[in-house]
Formats: sequence, C-alpha cells, structure tokens
Amino acid sequence: MTNWLIKRLGQAVLTVIVVFHLTFFLVRLMPGNPFDAMVAQMIEQYGGDPDTARRIVELNLNIHPDDPLYIQYIDYMSAVMTGDLGYSMSQNAPVNQILAEAVPWTIFYMSIAMVITFVTSICLGAIMAYYEGSRFDTAMTAVAVIESSTPYYVAALLLSFVFAYQLGWFPTGARYPGRATVGLNPEFILGALHHAALPIISLIVTGAAASLSMRGNSISVLGADHIRVARLRGLPPTRIALRYVMRNALLPLYTGLLLTIGFMIGGSIILEDIFNYRGMGWYMFDGVNNRDYPLMVGGFMVICLTVVVAMIIADVTYSRIDPRAKAEGDNLQVYGSSTGVPFRTQVKRYFDRLTGRTGGEKRADGGTAQREFLGEETSVEVDRKDVLYRKFDRSVYAPLKIILSDWRGFSGMVIILAFFVIGFIGPRYTHSPTATFDTWVSPMDGNLAHPLGTTNTGVDLLSLMINGTTPVMIMIIAGAIATVVLGVSVGTLAGFRGGNTDRILMTICDIVISIPGLPLIIVIAAIVEPRHPAMVGLVLSVAAWGGLGRSIRSEVLKVRSHEYVEASRAMGVGTAPIIVKDILPNIWPYILINLANHARGIIFASVALYYLGFLPISSQNWGVVLNNAEAAGSLYTMGHFHFILAPMIFIISLSMGLILLAQSLDRISNPRIRARHAKSVDDDTH
Repeated sequence: MTNWLIKRLGQAVLTVIVVFHLTFFLVRLMPGNPFDAMVAQMIEQYGGDPDTARRIVELNLNIHPDDPLYIQYIDYMSAVMTGDLGYSMSQNAPVNQILAEAVPWTIFYMSIAMVITFVTSICLGAIMAYYEGSRFDTAMTAVAVIESSTPYYVAALLLSFVFAYQLGWFPTGARYPGRATVGLNPEFILGALHHAALPIISLIVTGAAASLSMRGNSISVLGADHIRVARLRGLPPTRIALRYVMRNALLPLYTGLLLTIGFMIGGSIILEDIFNYRGMGWYMFDGVNNRDYPLMVGGFMVICLTVVVAMIIADVTYSRIDPRAKAEGDNLQVYGSSTGVPFRTQVKRYFDRLTGRTGGEKRADGGTAQREFLGEETSVEVDRKDVLYRKFDRSVYAPLKIILSDWRGFSGMVIILAFFVIGFIGPRYTHSPTATFDTWVSPMDGNLAHPLGTTNTGVDLLSLMINGTTPVMIMIIAGAIATVVLGVSVGTLAGFRGGNTDRILMTICDIVISIPGLPLIIVIAAIVEPRHPAMVGLVLSVAAWGGLGRSIRSEVLKVRSHEYVEASRAMGVGTAPIIVKDILPNIWPYILINLANHARGIIFASVALYYLGFLPISSQNWGVVLNNAEAAGSLYTMGHFHFILAPMIFIISLSMGLILLAQSLDRISNPRIRARHAKSVDDDTH
C-alpha cells in the first residue's frame, strides 16, 4: 500500500505541474493583447505617463511582455513558488486576496447543494432499481427525467424570474445582507443562506441525473447471488435496496461526487453571473472577459489542486466502498498481456470469429481451442447468411421491439426523431429567421400566424427556434460521440490492463479533469474560434471525456475479476476480444446512460457559452436566442417572457428525449432484463 500511495502522490504532483504549464501557455494563446489593454486601463483610471503605466503593469503581472515566452514563464514561476499569484488589474487587488475571499462562498452554496443532491439521489436510485417497472419507479423516473432535462442555469433563470423579480422573495446581487455583522451570528448565517437560496435550489432541482445513473448501476447488481440470498433470508426490500444494492452500485457515483468539487468552482461561472453572486465563478468570468492573466491562472490552479486532492481521496477510499475495487492490488496487476499473442493477431482472430470464418483458435499442436468450455458446438458449420441474420435479429430487430414496448423508449425515440425532422426538414417550411413582423406578439394573443409569438425585433419565434435546431443537433452528434468513444476506450483499457497502462492513462484523465471544464472550453473557443457546429461539438468534448474515463475504469475494475473473464484469459483470448465480448456488455447500461448525459451536456454547455457570449455567432441557435432574449429584458417583464421561455422549452424537450431513450436502453443491454423480455419478443415475432 505504501509503494502504491507514493506512486499515486507522484502522479498527482505530475498532474499539477502539467496543468500549470498547460494553462500558463493556453491563456497566452488567446487573441487580443491584454497587456496593452491593461496599460490603457491604467492610464485611463490614474492618468500619467504611458511608460510609467507600463512599468506598473509589468510589476503587477510579474512578467515582462517583451521578453520571450520562456523567460516570462520563469519569472512568473519564480513568483508563484514564493506564493505570489500576481496582481489583478481588473479587480485592482492581489490575486491571493481575491481567491481567498471568493472560493469559500462558492464552496458554501455548492457543497450544501451537492450533499443534499447526492444523498437523495443514491437512495432514490437504489429503491427505483429494486422496484424496477413498478408505479413508484415510473413516477420517480418521470420526475427525475424532467428535472435532469433542465439545465441548472435555465432553472436559475426561471427561479430568478418568479421568486426574485416577480415576487421579490429572494435577493440577487449580494452574498449576505449589507447590515449584518460578518461572523458566526444568526443574522449573518441566515442572511447568507437567504442570499444563496436560489443558486442552491437551482442545483438541487436539476441534479436528479445522479438518481438515474444510480438506477442504471443498481439494475446490473440485482441479478447477483448475494441479492437472491438476501431475498431468501426474508430481509425487507428497503434494506436490500439500500444496503446490498446501493453499496455495490455506488462506486462510479462516489467518484463523480468527488469530481464534482471541480465543477463547484469551474462550473459556477454562468450560475454566479445570473445571480451576480461574487464567488469564484464570477471572478473567473471577469478574468476571462478582461484577459486578466494572473486571475485566470490563479483560478485554474486553485481548482486543479482541489480536484487532484479529491481524486487521491477517491482512489484511496475505493476499496472501503467496494472491496472488489482494491486500489493496492488491482492497479499494480497487469491484465491482458500474459498471452504473448500480438495485438494485431488478437484483433484478426476476433473478427474471424465474428464472421464465422473459423470454428476455433488454432493451437500449436494443430488442434482447436476447446470451445465446449464456452458451451459452443465446434462440429456445426454455420452459414454466413444465417449468422448475419441471427446477429441482425438479436442486435437490431429484437432490441427495437423491446424499446418500442417501453413507454420511456417509445417517447424518447418519438421526441428525438421529431427534433431530427424539425432540424433538418422544418426550415424548408417556415419563415426566414431574418423576416420581420409586428414586434412583441404574445402567444397569448391567439395569433395562429405566430403561435410562439415574436421577438423584440419582430422575428417569428417559432421560425427562429426551428432554424436554430439544426446546428444544435450537429453539435450533439459530433460532441457526444467523440466524448463517449474516447472516454470508454481509455477507461476500459486502463481498468482491464492495470499496471503502467492504468497509471499513464489515468494521469492523462486526471490532467483533463483537473482543468476546470467551462473555463478551459472558453479559452479554447477563444483560440480556435469554432464556427461550424460540428467543430463546436468537438471543442465541447475536450474537457468532458476525462471524468467518464475514470468512471468507466472503476466499473471495469469490478467486472474484470469475474469468472468468465478469467476463463477467457486462461484460454488465451486476447485483450481486445475480452474487452468487447466480456467487459463492455456488462457495463453497457452505464455507458448508455453516460451517452445520454453527455449529449445533454453538449446541449447545456453550448447554450451556456452562446448565452455568455464566448462562442462566435455563426447561426441563430438556441443559445444565441437565449442571449438575445435576456438582452431584450425578457427576464423582467411578464409580457415579454415568451421570448426567453421558447428556447428553454426546446432545450428541456430534447434533453428529456435523450434521457428517456437511455433509460429504456438498459432493458436490452443488461442480460437479466433482456432475458426477462425475451419471451415477449419471441411471441411478437411468431
């Protein structure tokens, strides 16, 4: 354990160093010249000689902009090693002071929301899985789908519109009452909770996705022997669900909980901008807008250190939560490399078996591997057409029948297909998004020519939303597929092989995770300036796959020790076939849930960045509409609220379709559920 811990700490130090180097150089690749802007700002604010202003800025930044980049790095690094993160020109204060004041406020409201969401989600998810298919499961799934389909910033906008601007129950724009004395006194504590209530509620009501993930993980546990034994012993269902099912399905969500700490700070940018809540996100938003290098790099480093510490805690405590995932032994043992078979040969043999070209793997003595061990017949030659037909029947036709027989799958497919039709066919039959009519036509007016009303510039809102659907669909397809393919590939290989492969790949994942996602995307978007929706989707996937890779790895650590995996290894089956045939089918429900979640994440992130104005406007997509609606003051007037409500409805509806479809897919990907529904499928096909 000591050797593993030393190596893990070394990996953490390497992660911090790489992240620091990466962020230092990335922020300097952003367009614009922030140094000259700071000099101009200094002259405007304080007057004086330009040379004097330039020297003051150089002193505050700890760098000389005329020096080569590596010299700037050495100067800045020397200052950082002494604990000096520089001086923020935009805030006119030391970065150390700004971060020390802002971070506790973000942690304050985020930690409250995170704990409440996590505890309720894991308990509800385990109970939903135990009563899978019941009315309780159906009702709670419907509620969870609606909540998780709503972005936290959409909930924030709705809550602020109703409870802050219309009813006036909650304040915005401050962290605590101005008249309260700062300290541990009732007035200050209750006042701080009152000011943070809307951000906390926004995160809680939209955090139900964790319960859906917990439900998917728990379903794969229900067929285990220890669950059947618990039922035979007559244990109460609630105890089985919470103690036996929840404990074994908790590991990926526990990992996600610790990784959420990074989101607590990095993902708070848009939330704190909406409520004007001066936490870490608010200052990072200001730093990016003003190209404030010291503030940006300092914020990146605080988040990086927090996430790295959280990941070390996660690795050390894995075995405490699930004894099957032992960090000490599993991380050091190398799997899949003991057969001596080249990887190219392994892949060729695997595809030969898929296409039926051979009845078994040849041994050195000219015989064949004992496929009877796997329950297969070696003496029967199967026609290739028959093989393909059975694969189509088993992989396409029967699963499609099962999905359509489930209300969630049917509803999800209808919603998603409807959006494909809207996005790729609808623009042909609607008004041009540049055509103008009467301004501020409300949908309550009953004007059938404008069922969703018009904007402040007289554009038909329905036409605007339909034409904005196409780029959103392209972003989802490109970004979600790239995220899931990369995350699953890295996580599966790391978890199965272990050893140095595991350490290297997880170090890369740690680096990706440790850089705050939304700020990183903002920086990359400023450098690349993506305009095509597919490129936007790929940019959004850059910061998303690392966490998925770690979660997939934790699932593989449990599966790789099963008897059938050991049997395949003992028979000399290669790494690739074992992963594809033995590992992936057992974690498929979790992958599918994450595919929906990351597709949902692409929608949420793209709309958020367009709303904040950090992506170049090349099309009238939903985020641009949301930004224009907020700029037109739709958030403050009931008669104009339809402008901002329309993109919210489209975002929630598409996200809901993705989640419903993923929830039904676990019925065909999980062997226990597939066996349960096999008879009904056969009956339908005869």
